[in-house]
Amino acid sequence: MARLLVSLTCFGMLFLALNALAQGGLYKWVDEKGVVHYSDTPPPGKAGGKLQVKPQPSPDNTQAAPRSRSWQEQLQDSNERRFQEEKLLKEQQQKTREAEEKCQRARYALDSLKQERPLYRLDKEGERSFMEDEERRRLIAGWQQQANTYCR
Repeated sequence: MARLLVSLTCFGMLFLALNALAQGGLYKWVDEKGVVHYSDTPPPGKAGGKLQVKPQPSPDNTQAAPRSRSWQEQLQDSNERRFQEEKLLKEQQQKTREAEEKCQRARYALDSLKQERPLYRLDKEGERSFMEDEERRRLIAGWQQQANTYCR
């Protein structure tokens, strides 16, 4: 309650001071009890001091602040940034999935090639064509290179 009373008193004094400035003058005096008074008229029967208040300089229109963007523009920019970030994230996730698939394929091929059993391919006539050791080493080297690239 006391805060409200003090706030209202300060607000009232500020209002009176601004009103007095608008009217052309503000006077200050102290009464017999030592209370300081502010008014737009001089004290009755006493000499009060007229306060000189310097007006604040008006802002120069040539140095106007740049126009701030509206909330719609800010929202649109935010949505565009979020869309780009999500797109980039999806692309990174897709690349990661593709790398994992290539890694698994390379490991599977290496496991098959490194076993000591004979490997073959079917030719156009459907006959088995067995893999030579040199071809096996070449394929192992290729799949190992792919595994080194994609398996991390």
